[in-house]
Amino acid sequence: MQLTLTKSGQVYLPNCIRKELNLEPGDNIYIFVDNKAIILAKEACEKENQCILSNRGTLHIPVEIRRICKITSALKFNVILNIEDKRIVLRKGYFKTEG
Repeated sequence: MQLTLTKSGQVYLPNCIRKELNLEPGDNIYIFVDNKAIILAKEACEKENQCILSNRGTLHIPVEIRRICKITSALKFNVILNIEDKRIVLRKGYFKTEG
């Protein structure tokens, strides 16, 4: 599965992912970088930024995280779900989106 990060830093989490990880609108999602991947976790970690899951299922990836990962435009991420740790791993895909 792939997810697209928009130019404004938003990513939409499909309903199937939200259900699998029991994510609800208003949940705090903790965001950090590990081994060049963006990790989204439902539970707090030592070094993290956080954002709130919107009613539409979108998250805003903070600019600091985008800078660390050298993301300067919209692009696609490959998604790996870690159900046990309640984490979503986003790894850069090979194709940039247009626009």
